[in-house]
Amino acid sequence: MKRAILAVRGKEMGLLRASNHFGVPKSTLKDKVNSKVKVIDKLVGCKLGRKPILGDKLENILISYCLEMEKRFMA
Repeated sequence: MKRAILAVRGKEMGLLRASNHFGVPKSTLKDKVNSKVKVIDKLVGCKLGRKPILGDKLENILISYCLEMEKRFMA
């Protein structure tokens, strides 16, 4: 995605050609190129979706518990 944005902003390729060449969706590339944010790392590096409710430690405990229950009752 970064290389595609740089290619379009640097006038090396058009939007459609960069989309096909780098294998990224045209609409997403257009949104990123036309964004007012000029720092590419901020455009590409943002995480999508909600923040996790459970912490990593609690999530791992829950996974271990589920796997243990599967071994005991479902195997």
